[in-house]
Amino acid sequence: MNKMTKGALATGLGVALLLGGGGTLAVWNKSVAEPAGTIVSGDLDLTAGVGTWTNDAGTAIELDSYKVVPGDELHFSQPVTVALDGDLMSASLTLTNNLAGSEFASYLEVGSATLKNSSGTPVTAPLDANSDGEYTATVSVTFLEATTGTEGAKASNALGTIGFKLEQIVPVSTP
Repeated sequence: MNKMTKGALATGLGVALLLGGGGTLAVWNKSVAEPAGTIVSGDLDLTAGVGTWTNDAGTAIELDSYKVVPGDELHFSQPVTVALDGDLMSASLTLTNNLAGSEFASYLEVGSATLKNSSGTPVTAPLDANSDGEYTATVSVTFLEATTGTEGAKASNALGTIGFKLEQIVPVSTP
């Protein structure tokens, strides 16, 4: 073998050893770190006052002594206080109900929750961090007109619970 071939072979073997783990190849690198800071979570709160029932004429009623007939619509109203704390917080108010009881429940229809501000204007948009304050939450319960004959006559039904739930609307992230 001539000198040139031996030199090329030695160089090739040296490079192969360096690249194949027989040695290390120096590569520059540098990293930096910043303090991550402190994250603070927000909150949402819903408190409620005493609810009242009215009939379709707007007259306050005592639910346990009022006698409904098919077609009657009763309204439950409750003062609620909303507190939302979060930079991108938004929330909606929904109804939670559990119309437990007898077969009479099948003659009832429960509407969806509505929310009105202090001047009586319905709130249609989701609530946000600027929505803190007092509202009136309402829901209607209708004794269905489609009831035939004397179905449901002289029946009673403990309505269980009717309540309101404030639930955060999770923001949709954009790619």
